[in-house]
Amino acid sequence: MILVANRELHDLGIGNLEPLLKIIDASLSPIHKAINTAGIGNGESNCEQAEYLIGVGFCAIQKYLFDVLQDIKIDVGLARDLGPKSNKGIAIARLIHSAANYWKHEPEWHIWLEELKPNSQKTIDETLHGKDFADYPLSELLADLCNGNTLSLSGCLPYLKEWRAAVYKHTSKNS
Repeated sequence: MILVANRELHDLGIGNLEPLLKIIDASLSPIHKAINTAGIGNGESNCEQAEYLIGVGFCAIQKYLFDVLQDIKIDVGLARDLGPKSNKGIAIARLIHSAANYWKHEPEWHIWLEELKPNSQKTIDETLHGKDFADYPLSELLADLCNGNTLSLSGCLPYLKEWRAAVYKHTSKNS
């Protein structure tokens, strides 16, 4: 929930999200070190574990996106397109939303792969962020969002704050 006082945004949800992302990042740190020292082809279980934790983080961020929008009259698709963009010009809120949905729904796609619906394919395409294939798409997307900096979900917080401000600006202007 966002409160506005003295023309300043006060976001109660980010205070819940930030410590959770830091906990997940702390769990990811030794995994990343193990992956880097394991060598090519020897870190698969670590990569799987990292992918799982990153998926949980993206789901927590997705909940935050919905929390921000809960009392605002705005089309959620439009809201996801507001705010900062990735280096490929895709809205970061949209990428995070797709990544969370990818993590939640990917297991069922293997069962019905021949029947993949257009929305599911769009989720996959957005999560791949312009790539044709990725062994660990959530990790690779997070790396793209971190722009070569330390791989961390907390690194997404500035994007979320910028997105939240863009949503507020848009809804203030259009109400």
